[in-house]
Amino acid sequence: MRFSRFRIEAVALFATALLAACGGGGGGSSDSSGGSGSSAANNSSNGGSNTAQATTTTTTTQSNAATNSAILIVPASQITALPGASGNASADGTAYINAMRKNVGLATLPGNAGLATASGDHATYLVDNQAYGHTETAGNPGFTGVDPQTRIGAEGSFTMMGEVVVAGQPAAFSDSVSPVETLFDAPFHRIVMLDDFTSMGVGYMANANWEAFNIDFGSTSADTLSATSLVAYPYPGEQGVPTSWFANEDPNPFASATQYEMTTVGYPVTIQSAFGSTLSSLQFTITATNGTNIPCLASTPQTMPSELSNAALCVPYSPLAASTTYTVQVTGTLTDASNQTHPINVLWTFTTAASGVSHNAVQGLSNRPLPKF
Repeated sequence: MRFSRFRIEAVALFATALLAACGGGGGGSSDSSGGSGSSAANNSSNGGSNTAQATTTTTTTQSNAATNSAILIVPASQITALPGASGNASADGTAYINAMRKNVGLATLPGNAGLATASGDHATYLVDNQAYGHTETAGNPGFTGVDPQTRIGAEGSFTMMGEVVVAGQPAAFSDSVSPVETLFDAPFHRIVMLDDFTSMGVGYMANANWEAFNIDFGSTSADTLSATSLVAYPYPGEQGVPTSWFANEDPNPFASATQYEMTTVGYPVTIQSAFGSTLSSLQFTITATNGTNIPCLASTPQTMPSELSNAALCVPYSPLAASTTYTVQVTGTLTDASNQTHPINVLWTFTTAASGVSHNAVQGLSNRPLPKF
Protein backbone atom coordinates (compact mmCIF):
# COMPACT_ATOMS: atom_id res chain seq x y z
CA MET A 1 0.00 0.00 0.00
CA ARG A 2 1.06 3.59 -0.12
CA PHE A 3 2.36 5.82 2.61
CA SER A 4 3.10 9.51 2.97
CA ARG A 5 6.65 10.78 3.21
CA PHE A 6 6.32 10.78 6.97
CA ARG A 7 4.88 7.37 7.30
CA ILE A 8 6.19 3.84 7.12
CA GLU A 9 4.19 0.71 7.10
CA ALA A 10 4.80 -1.84 9.77
CA VAL A 11 5.04 -5.40 8.56
CA ALA A 12 4.35 -8.57 10.46
CA LEU A 13 5.65 -12.10 10.26
CA PHE A 14 3.11 -14.28 8.51
CA ALA A 15 4.98 -17.47 7.67
CA THR A 16 8.44 -18.44 6.66
CA ALA A 17 8.44 -15.94 3.81
CA LEU A 18 7.62 -12.34 4.58
CA LEU A 19 6.06 -9.66 2.44
CA ALA A 20 5.96 -5.98 3.37
CA ALA A 21 4.33 -2.99 1.75
CA CYS A 22 4.39 0.73 2.15
CA GLY A 23 2.75 2.61 -0.58
CA GLY A 24 0.96 5.39 -2.32
CA GLY A 25 -2.66 4.25 -2.46
CA GLY A 26 -3.91 5.01 0.97
CA GLY A 27 -3.61 7.68 3.53
CA GLY A 28 -3.47 8.26 7.23
CA SER A 29 -1.38 9.29 10.16
CA SER A 30 2.38 9.10 10.25
CA ASP A 31 2.44 6.30 12.79
CA SER A 32 0.06 4.00 10.98
CA SER A 33 1.05 0.64 9.57
CA GLY A 34 -0.33 1.17 6.11
CA GLY A 35 -1.97 3.58 3.73
CA SER A 36 -0.97 6.10 1.14
CA GLY A 37 -0.36 9.75 1.04
CA SER A 38 -1.01 12.44 -1.50
CA SER A 39 1.79 14.97 -1.34
CA ALA A 40 5.44 14.06 -1.08
CA ALA A 41 4.34 10.50 -0.51
CA ASN A 42 6.11 7.22 -0.10
CA ASN A 43 4.69 3.83 -1.01
CA SER A 44 5.77 0.37 0.03
CA SER A 45 4.10 -2.88 -0.76
CA ASN A 46 4.28 -6.50 -1.75
CA GLY A 47 1.69 -8.61 -3.44
CA GLY A 48 0.59 -11.87 -4.98
CA SER A 49 1.13 -13.46 -8.31
CA ASN A 50 -0.86 -14.04 -11.46
CA THR A 51 -0.42 -17.33 -13.24
CA ALA A 52 -3.02 -16.48 -15.90
CA GLN A 53 -2.32 -13.78 -18.47
CA ALA A 54 -4.71 -11.44 -20.19
CA THR A 55 -5.33 -12.28 -23.81
CA THR A 56 -7.80 -9.69 -25.11
CA THR A 57 -9.27 -6.41 -23.98
CA THR A 58 -12.81 -5.24 -24.57
CA THR A 59 -13.54 -1.98 -22.83
CA THR A 60 -16.88 -1.86 -21.08
CA THR A 61 -18.28 1.64 -21.22
CA GLN A 62 -20.02 3.17 -18.27
CA SER A 63 -22.83 5.70 -18.40
CA ASN A 64 -21.42 8.97 -17.09
CA ALA A 65 -23.57 11.60 -18.71
CA ALA A 66 -22.08 14.42 -16.71
CA THR A 67 -18.61 15.42 -17.83
CA ASN A 68 -17.81 16.06 -14.17
CA SER A 69 -18.12 12.34 -13.38
CA ALA A 70 -15.15 10.15 -12.61
CA ILE A 71 -14.46 7.63 -15.38
CA LEU A 72 -12.36 4.51 -15.83
CA ILE A 73 -9.22 4.84 -17.90
CA VAL A 74 -9.30 2.85 -21.14
CA PRO A 75 -7.14 -0.30 -21.27
CA ALA A 76 -4.62 -0.83 -24.05
CA SER A 77 -6.03 -1.93 -27.40
CA GLN A 78 -3.09 -4.33 -27.87
CA ILE A 79 -2.34 -6.58 -24.90
CA THR A 80 1.27 -7.03 -23.84
CA ALA A 81 2.01 -10.60 -22.73
CA LEU A 82 3.29 -11.01 -19.19
CA PRO A 83 6.88 -12.28 -19.04
CA GLY A 84 7.84 -15.87 -18.51
CA ALA A 85 10.48 -16.75 -15.95
CA SER A 86 13.92 -15.93 -17.34
CA GLY A 87 15.88 -16.61 -14.16
CA ASN A 88 16.50 -12.87 -13.66
CA ALA A 89 14.02 -11.62 -11.04
CA SER A 90 14.94 -7.95 -11.53
CA ALA A 91 14.41 -8.06 -15.29
CA ASP A 92 11.24 -10.12 -14.93
CA GLY A 93 9.88 -7.76 -12.27
CA THR A 94 10.49 -4.72 -14.47
CA ALA A 95 8.85 -6.39 -17.47
CA TYR A 96 5.89 -7.60 -15.44
CA ILE A 97 5.07 -4.23 -13.90
CA ASN A 98 5.34 -2.37 -17.18
CA ALA A 99 3.26 -4.96 -19.03
CA MET A 100 0.54 -4.74 -16.39
CA ARG A 101 0.60 -0.95 -16.34
CA LYS A 102 0.44 -0.76 -20.14
CA ASN A 103 -2.44 -3.24 -20.30
CA VAL A 104 -4.39 -1.33 -17.66
CA GLY A 105 -3.92 1.91 -19.62
CA LEU A 106 -1.23 3.56 -17.51
CA ALA A 107 2.17 4.88 -18.53
CA THR A 108 5.06 2.46 -18.23
CA LEU A 109 7.84 3.37 -15.80
CA PRO A 110 11.42 3.93 -16.97
CA GLY A 111 14.25 2.80 -14.75
CA ASN A 112 15.93 5.32 -12.50
CA ALA A 113 19.54 4.68 -11.46
CA GLY A 114 19.10 6.19 -8.01
CA LEU A 115 15.98 4.17 -7.29
CA ALA A 116 17.71 1.01 -8.54
CA THR A 117 20.60 1.67 -6.17
CA ALA A 118 18.32 2.23 -3.19
CA SER A 119 16.27 -0.84 -4.07
CA GLY A 120 19.26 -3.11 -4.61
CA ASP A 121 20.93 -1.94 -1.41
CA HIS A 122 17.85 -2.75 0.64
CA ALA A 123 17.45 -6.19 -0.95
CA THR A 124 21.09 -6.91 -0.10
CA TYR A 125 20.57 -5.75 3.49
CA LEU A 126 17.58 -8.07 3.90
CA VAL A 127 19.50 -11.09 2.62
CA ASP A 128 22.64 -10.29 4.63
CA ASN A 129 20.57 -10.10 7.80
CA GLN A 130 17.84 -12.63 6.94
CA ALA A 131 15.36 -9.83 7.56
CA TYR A 132 12.18 -8.55 5.98
CA GLY A 133 10.20 -5.34 5.74
CA HIS A 134 11.21 -1.74 5.05
CA THR A 135 13.34 -0.75 8.02
CA GLU A 136 17.05 -1.25 8.60
CA THR A 137 19.07 -1.15 11.82
CA ALA A 138 22.20 0.96 11.99
CA GLY A 139 25.29 -1.16 12.57
CA ASN A 140 23.93 -4.22 10.79
CA PRO A 141 25.74 -5.43 7.65
CA GLY A 142 24.71 -3.48 4.57
CA PHE A 143 22.91 -0.68 6.41
CA THR A 144 22.13 2.26 4.08
CA GLY A 145 19.21 4.01 5.79
CA VAL A 146 16.66 3.34 8.47
CA ASP A 147 13.58 3.69 6.25
CA PRO A 148 12.53 3.96 2.59
CA GLN A 149 12.29 7.74 2.52
CA THR A 150 15.81 8.06 3.87
CA ARG A 151 17.26 5.56 1.40
CA ILE A 152 15.32 6.85 -1.61
CA GLY A 153 15.83 10.49 -0.67
CA ALA A 154 19.58 9.96 -0.59
CA GLU A 155 19.48 8.92 -4.27
CA GLY A 156 17.48 11.83 -5.72
CA SER A 157 14.81 14.46 -5.27
CA PHE A 158 11.35 12.91 -5.59
CA THR A 159 7.99 14.54 -5.02
CA MET A 160 6.41 11.13 -4.41
CA MET A 161 8.09 7.89 -3.44
CA GLY A 162 7.14 4.34 -2.60
CA GLU A 163 8.51 0.89 -1.92
CA VAL A 164 7.29 -2.70 -2.18
CA VAL A 165 9.32 -5.59 -0.86
CA VAL A 166 9.05 -9.32 -0.31
CA ALA A 167 11.57 -11.57 1.40
CA GLY A 168 11.80 -15.07 2.76
CA GLN A 169 13.03 -18.58 2.22
CA PRO A 170 13.85 -19.33 -1.42
CA ALA A 171 11.29 -22.15 -1.35
CA ALA A 172 8.58 -19.50 -1.11
CA PHE A 173 9.30 -18.42 -4.68
CA SER A 174 8.78 -20.94 -7.43
CA ASP A 175 10.62 -18.97 -10.12
CA SER A 176 11.95 -15.53 -11.03
CA VAL A 177 8.48 -14.11 -11.79
CA SER A 178 6.75 -15.23 -8.59
CA PRO A 179 8.06 -12.40 -6.34
CA VAL A 180 6.54 -9.65 -8.49
CA GLU A 181 3.40 -11.71 -9.07
CA THR A 182 3.02 -12.20 -5.33
CA LEU A 183 3.15 -8.46 -4.85
CA PHE A 184 0.65 -7.70 -7.59
CA ASP A 185 -2.07 -10.11 -6.50
CA ALA A 186 -2.22 -8.70 -2.97
CA PRO A 187 -4.67 -5.79 -3.27
CA PHE A 188 -3.07 -3.25 -0.95
CA HIS A 189 0.26 -3.82 -2.65
CA ARG A 190 -1.19 -3.83 -6.14
CA ILE A 191 -2.52 -0.33 -5.49
CA VAL A 192 1.02 0.94 -5.03
CA MET A 193 2.24 -0.74 -8.21
CA LEU A 194 -0.54 0.95 -10.21
CA ASP A 195 -0.05 4.36 -8.64
CA ASP A 196 0.84 7.45 -10.66
CA PHE A 197 4.62 7.27 -10.30
CA THR A 198 6.99 8.27 -13.09
CA SER A 199 9.99 5.97 -12.50
CA MET A 200 11.13 2.89 -10.60
CA GLY A 201 14.13 0.79 -9.63
CA VAL A 202 14.10 -2.96 -9.01
CA GLY A 203 16.50 -4.80 -6.71
CA TYR A 204 17.00 -8.50 -6.02
CA MET A 205 19.39 -10.54 -3.92
CA ALA A 206 19.47 -14.18 -2.80
CA ASN A 207 21.66 -16.76 -1.14
CA ALA A 208 21.03 -20.35 -0.10
CA ASN A 209 18.94 -19.30 2.90
CA TRP A 210 17.15 -16.07 2.03
CA GLU A 211 15.75 -14.17 -0.94
CA ALA A 212 14.62 -10.55 -1.23
CA PHE A 213 12.87 -8.66 -4.02
CA ASN A 214 12.42 -4.90 -3.70
CA ILE A 215 10.95 -2.16 -5.89
CA ASP A 216 11.35 1.55 -5.18
CA PHE A 217 9.12 4.06 -6.97
CA GLY A 218 9.47 7.80 -7.40
CA SER A 219 8.08 10.82 -9.18
CA THR A 220 10.07 13.83 -10.30
CA SER A 221 7.38 15.46 -12.42
CA ALA A 222 3.67 16.25 -12.39
CA ASP A 223 1.11 13.48 -12.16
CA THR A 224 0.05 11.97 -15.47
CA LEU A 225 -3.35 10.71 -14.27
CA SER A 226 -6.19 13.21 -14.67
CA ALA A 227 -8.23 14.39 -11.70
CA THR A 228 -11.33 12.43 -12.77
CA SER A 229 -9.61 9.19 -13.82
CA LEU A 230 -10.09 5.86 -12.08
CA VAL A 231 -7.85 2.80 -12.42
CA ALA A 232 -9.57 -0.57 -11.96
CA TYR A 233 -8.11 -4.04 -11.67
CA PRO A 234 -8.98 -6.51 -13.04
CA TYR A 235 -9.21 -3.99 -15.85
CA PRO A 236 -12.26 -3.66 -18.11
CA GLY A 237 -12.52 -6.57 -20.51
CA GLU A 238 -9.60 -8.50 -19.03
CA GLN A 239 -9.49 -12.22 -19.81
CA GLY A 240 -7.77 -15.01 -17.87
CA VAL A 241 -8.14 -13.45 -14.42
CA PRO A 242 -7.24 -15.79 -11.53
CA THR A 243 -10.22 -17.19 -9.67
CA SER A 244 -8.75 -17.08 -6.18
CA TRP A 245 -6.18 -15.61 -3.84
CA PHE A 246 -4.72 -16.74 -0.49
CA ALA A 247 -5.57 -14.12 2.15
CA ASN A 248 -2.35 -13.57 4.06
CA GLU A 249 -1.71 -9.91 3.26
CA ASP A 250 -0.64 -7.29 5.76
CA PRO A 251 -2.43 -4.85 5.82
CA ASN A 252 -5.19 -7.35 6.28
CA PRO A 253 -8.27 -7.03 4.02
CA PHE A 254 -10.11 -9.35 6.39
CA ALA A 255 -9.31 -7.52 9.62
CA SER A 256 -13.05 -7.38 10.36
CA ALA A 257 -13.65 -11.00 9.35
CA THR A 258 -10.65 -12.87 10.69
CA GLN A 259 -12.12 -16.31 9.95
CA TYR A 260 -11.09 -15.68 6.32
CA GLU A 261 -7.45 -14.98 7.13
CA MET A 262 -5.08 -17.62 5.78
CA THR A 263 -7.82 -19.11 3.60
CA THR A 264 -8.38 -19.22 -0.15
CA VAL A 265 -10.82 -16.49 -1.17
CA GLY A 266 -11.87 -14.83 -4.42
CA TYR A 267 -9.53 -12.72 -6.52
CA PRO A 268 -9.46 -9.10 -5.21
CA VAL A 269 -10.90 -6.14 -7.11
CA THR A 270 -9.24 -2.73 -6.68
CA ILE A 271 -10.03 0.81 -7.79
CA GLN A 272 -7.93 3.94 -7.31
CA SER A 273 -7.56 7.56 -8.35
CA ALA A 274 -4.75 10.11 -8.66
CA PHE A 275 -2.41 11.18 -5.89
CA GLY A 276 -3.97 13.89 -3.74
CA SER A 277 -7.54 12.75 -4.28
CA THR A 278 -9.85 10.93 -1.91
CA LEU A 279 -12.65 8.41 -2.40
CA SER A 280 -15.78 8.30 -0.25
CA SER A 281 -19.23 6.67 0.05
CA LEU A 282 -18.04 3.73 -2.02
CA GLN A 283 -20.25 0.74 -2.79
CA PHE A 284 -19.09 -2.38 -4.67
CA THR A 285 -21.33 -4.83 -6.50
CA ILE A 286 -19.95 -7.93 -8.24
CA THR A 287 -22.36 -10.01 -10.31
CA ALA A 288 -21.84 -13.24 -12.25
CA THR A 289 -23.20 -13.77 -15.77
CA ASN A 290 -26.23 -15.64 -14.42
CA GLY A 291 -27.12 -12.71 -12.18
CA THR A 292 -25.75 -14.21 -8.97
CA ASN A 293 -24.47 -11.56 -6.57
CA ILE A 294 -20.93 -12.25 -5.33
CA PRO A 295 -20.50 -11.10 -1.72
CA CYS A 296 -17.19 -9.35 -1.08
CA LEU A 297 -15.64 -7.55 1.85
CA ALA A 298 -14.84 -3.93 0.99
CA SER A 299 -11.94 -1.93 2.39
CA THR A 300 -12.40 1.79 1.83
CA PRO A 301 -10.98 5.07 3.15
CA GLN A 302 -13.86 5.06 5.62
CA THR A 303 -13.40 1.51 6.91
CA MET A 304 -9.57 1.64 6.89
CA PRO A 305 -8.65 5.36 7.09
CA SER A 306 -5.12 4.61 8.22
CA GLU A 307 -4.47 2.56 5.09
CA LEU A 308 -6.48 4.11 2.25
CA SER A 309 -7.48 7.52 0.92
CA ASN A 310 -7.55 7.46 -2.89
CA ALA A 311 -8.10 3.74 -3.30
CA ALA A 312 -10.45 0.96 -2.26
CA LEU A 313 -10.81 -2.79 -2.73
CA CYS A 314 -13.30 -5.59 -2.39
CA VAL A 315 -12.31 -9.24 -1.87
CA PRO A 316 -14.88 -11.99 -2.55
CA TYR A 317 -15.32 -14.33 0.37
CA SER A 318 -15.18 -17.40 -1.87
CA PRO A 319 -13.19 -18.28 -5.01
CA LEU A 320 -14.74 -17.15 -8.28
CA ALA A 321 -15.95 -19.66 -10.86
CA ALA A 322 -13.69 -20.54 -13.78
CA SER A 323 -14.41 -19.28 -17.31
CA THR A 324 -17.03 -16.86 -16.02
CA THR A 325 -17.65 -13.22 -16.84
CA TYR A 326 -18.24 -10.94 -13.88
CA THR A 327 -19.66 -7.41 -13.83
CA VAL A 328 -18.36 -4.92 -11.28
CA GLN A 329 -20.15 -1.70 -10.38
CA VAL A 330 -18.65 0.90 -8.08
CA THR A 331 -20.48 4.02 -6.92
CA GLY A 332 -19.35 6.83 -4.67
CA THR A 333 -17.59 10.18 -4.77
CA LEU A 334 -14.11 11.27 -5.83
CA THR A 335 -12.77 14.50 -4.31
CA ASP A 336 -9.78 15.76 -6.28
CA ALA A 337 -6.72 17.65 -5.06
CA SER A 338 -8.53 20.96 -5.69
CA ASN A 339 -11.40 19.82 -3.43
CA GLN A 340 -13.76 19.46 -6.38
CA THR A 341 -16.15 16.52 -6.13
CA HIS A 342 -16.93 14.06 -8.93
CA PRO A 343 -19.64 11.38 -8.76
CA ILE A 344 -18.54 7.79 -9.34
CA ASN A 345 -20.79 5.31 -11.13
CA VAL A 346 -18.62 2.95 -13.15
CA LEU A 347 -19.38 -0.46 -14.58
CA TRP A 348 -17.03 -2.98 -16.18
CA THR A 349 -16.55 -6.69 -16.79
CA PHE A 350 -13.74 -9.22 -16.59
CA THR A 351 -13.55 -12.96 -17.28
CA THR A 352 -11.81 -15.60 -15.19
CA ALA A 353 -9.40 -18.19 -16.52
CA ALA A 354 -10.46 -21.73 -17.38
CA SER A 355 -8.08 -22.88 -14.67
CA GLY A 356 -5.92 -20.45 -12.82
CA VAL A 357 -5.34 -19.38 -9.26
CA SER A 358 -2.97 -16.74 -8.02
CA HIS A 359 0.57 -17.69 -7.04
CA ASN A 360 -0.31 -17.22 -3.38
CA ALA A 361 -3.34 -19.50 -3.65
CA VAL A 362 -1.17 -22.23 -5.15
CA GLN A 363 1.22 -21.92 -2.22
CA GLY A 364 -1.58 -21.96 0.30
CA LEU A 365 -3.00 -25.14 -1.18
CA SER A 366 0.36 -26.92 -1.44
CA ASN A 367 1.76 -26.03 2.01
CA ARG A 368 4.73 -24.23 0.48
CA PRO A 369 6.21 -21.37 2.51
CA LEU A 370 3.99 -18.30 2.18
CA PRO A 371 5.26 -14.79 1.52
CA LYS A 372 4.41 -12.40 4.31
CA PHE A 373 2.96 -8.98 3.60
